[in-house]
Amino acid sequence: MTNGQPLTTGEKIKQGLVFAVAKLIPIFPLIGLTMIHSGQSAASYMPYILFYTALKTGLLFVNSLGHVQNAFKITSISMVLAAGALLVLAISPWLYLTDMAAFILGASASVIMPTYEGVYYHERVVWKWYLMGTEIKTLLGFSLLTAGGLIIASHFSYRLVFVVIMGFVLIGLMGMQRFEPFVKQPGEAVFVPQTKSVNNLELFIWVTIMAFALRYLRLFEAKFVWQLVLIAIVGLIGLVIRVILTRGMQTNMPAWLLIAALINGAFETFLMLYIFVAVQNKALMIAAYMTYGIGMLLAQVMRRTIQGRFTQLSDLKGQLLGCIIGAWLMMIPYTILLGIVLISFFGSANSILLNHRAYNTGVTTPAQTLIVKYRNTYLGSILMQFILIIGLMGLAALRQQNLAAMIAQISGSVAMTNTTSQLIHLAGLISVGWLTVIAGLAGKYLPAIDENPLT
Repeated sequence: MTNGQPLTTGEKIKQGLVFAVAKLIPIFPLIGLTMIHSGQSAASYMPYILFYTALKTGLLFVNSLGHVQNAFKITSISMVLAAGALLVLAISPWLYLTDMAAFILGASASVIMPTYEGVYYHERVVWKWYLMGTEIKTLLGFSLLTAGGLIIASHFSYRLVFVVIMGFVLIGLMGMQRFEPFVKQPGEAVFVPQTKSVNNLELFIWVTIMAFALRYLRLFEAKFVWQLVLIAIVGLIGLVIRVILTRGMQTNMPAWLLIAALINGAFETFLMLYIFVAVQNKALMIAAYMTYGIGMLLAQVMRRTIQGRFTQLSDLKGQLLGCIIGAWLMMIPYTILLGIVLISFFGSANSILLNHRAYNTGVTTPAQTLIVKYRNTYLGSILMQFILIIGLMGLAALRQQNLAAMIAQISGSVAMTNTTSQLIHLAGLISVGWLTVIAGLAGKYLPAIDENPLT
């Protein structure tokens, strides 16, 4: 295989298999995890809560270990850990082991997609190649086949669901091990020496506490959770102040890229959270998630054509505007699906733009620049959770609503009342207002950036 020559059919199939695992490992485990809880106790929901917590923070822990330079190795290690966690979930009779495995699985899934992007971009730069027909067909076929297996397995046992997902991950892992030798970056360590960061480790701890508390609050109301939120806030403020005093406000990565990544994560999480708390009709919820997937796929093939029609706006500013319009359309019942597809399309296009720019910054290893970008996207996601969930709780308290009853309605334990539905819509409007202000200011003051090709 030399630069610029087309891949063989076998190589293309391997690429499609691994890409499917990287894209769907954060999603497929939810089928089994939602089957584990057989009641409304916090203990039965804990694997689900811990998986989602680690899904947003696992990458922060890897970032504390040093600058990643061998993306292939860290992706492979993460897949091995994911497969091991899935095995434990499939066979363990002990709840505490199930909780630990769910957290490890979430952390592994958090790492696999960003680090695999490093592998994929490395291949693209060397081969002058990108995903096309055979790879996309393999990705879709493997994904649909696995999804069908999960649907069948779910009729028997959640343990069988985890066995199917484990097979899914192992196929991807075996496909990766058969990649060309240069992809494996032989001789390169996983991390750049002497780049460990205590500050990033502390960030991981405080953000994990915050993410756990916010995820718990979506299902249950408890005094200790509010105490965890307060502890995390104090810890994060202390960390930020200390970093500013010792290192100043300068960053190695372009500030506009870090800000845009935060906003990207915020819009995506607003979309997901609002669907979860506001959409009670199951058919509409399924349609909403399908629409989200359609928007992502359209962005892969049509973003340049559509963005090219708006010559007066840079790609970055057009993407921010598209997300703002989409968020407001989600507030109208008759246009919620249109809003979802706009946020999904422009958010995915924005993520691609930021990935390309991050990969080419040259401030550290290419794999590490992608991790920093995704880290900020995850942080933006957690910030949006805080704004929407805490804002909703605050509105309920101001209106003297019963928090426990409202959370039970949001989680689907009991039917939702009109009062709670109105509070959710008001919280959504306030959140969209904040997003509009933040994204609007970013659109005005951030530089005019267009998507660049990988080099």
